[in-house]
Amino acid sequence: MITTLIKNEIKKYFPEIIKLRRHLHKYPEVSFQEIKTSQFIEQYLKNIGITDIRTHVGLNGIVARIKVPNSKNTIAFRADFDALPINDAKNTEYKSTIPNVMHACGHDGHTTALLITCKILMKNIDKLTSDVVAIFQYGEEQAPGGAKPMIDDGCLVDVDAIFGAHLWTPLPLGTLGFNYKELCAAADRFEVKITSKKYANIIGAEFVSLTQQIVSRFSKPRETLVITLGKFESTKSCASITGTIRHFNKKLHKTVLNKLNRLCKSLESEYLDTTIKFIYYGGYPPLINHKKGTEEILVKTKDILPELNLQKVEPLMIGEDFAYYLENVPGAFFLIGAGNNTFAQYPHHHPNFDFEERVMQYTASIFLNLAFNADEIIQNLKENSNE
Repeated sequence: MITTLIKNEIKKYFPEIIKLRRHLHKYPEVSFQEIKTSQFIEQYLKNIGITDIRTHVGLNGIVARIKVPNSKNTIAFRADFDALPINDAKNTEYKSTIPNVMHACGHDGHTTALLITCKILMKNIDKLTSDVVAIFQYGEEQAPGGAKPMIDDGCLVDVDAIFGAHLWTPLPLGTLGFNYKELCAAADRFEVKITSKKYANIIGAEFVSLTQQIVSRFSKPRETLVITLGKFESTKSCASITGTIRHFNKKLHKTVLNKLNRLCKSLESEYLDTTIKFIYYGGYPPLINHKKGTEEILVKTKDILPELNLQKVEPLMIGEDFAYYLENVPGAFFLIGAGNNTFAQYPHHHPNFDFEERVMQYTASIFLNLAFNADEIIQNLKENSNE
């Protein structure tokens, strides 16, 4: 029975899971500079017998394909592996050895879970009926991210379904967080630069005030739209304002950008000797799950991990570039609880961030159950392609 096989294999390889994760944690690399991490992943995949490995996908990405004779379908899984420019404040033997760089968001755990998934699949390849593609992605933490360049470079060619997970310390270990549709918001950055003979600080304050009217006037009561203004620096002659736009509606997003541009032009014409530049840096689109993809995750989780608490979560106001994959291929993304009340109580991106390492067992178990049942899952997704 597949569930028994998965449980036995996961238990057997738990020491290796810990070893892999702690190695990655000790040697982090920030977004777009993940050279040694990429090499480590490539070598591990070669060591377990995978021969179809593409490197430098997009930039530093790796795509590995486990081929099955006479396969008609392909299921994919994605793990990100970049770290953050944060100094690791933990007092552990596996703390980061790189000053001012650490895995403060759990990407070392994501990568470990997918690596061990690949190892177990290779050892039991005779039980697979579909090809499996493992996408190891660089650059998730920093827009424009690594997902879109990897897609443009062919990582989703012939892929029929894709799944991903994010370990999440706000949820306790033993919990799976899901949403049938919106899970993560679009998160765009912008900047406004004002130059004026003597009114820049006044114009800046007026821009801040009028920006909030856009939210109240152009979003529906139950529609999420958040415009956050971060840094506001000004003198009489110049001002700079940075901000973010978070939403789940692309049409509304287009309206907001248009209104912000028009607001800048209106203020520029209102004040003499004034120039205002609106600079849009972009960001990730909203992560919208396919309903049937989420349902498949829940079914396969109940099969392999009936003890987990399945909890529907409210959409998160954070960006996640897994959204790009779901714009191209059906599937879903889920949160897997990794928190506790002691060492794993800190939020993501905190200098003391850590997580319950058993969460990697849960993640790999779910991936494996999805992989071994890929033909059925992909057929179900095709039959419900409009959801």
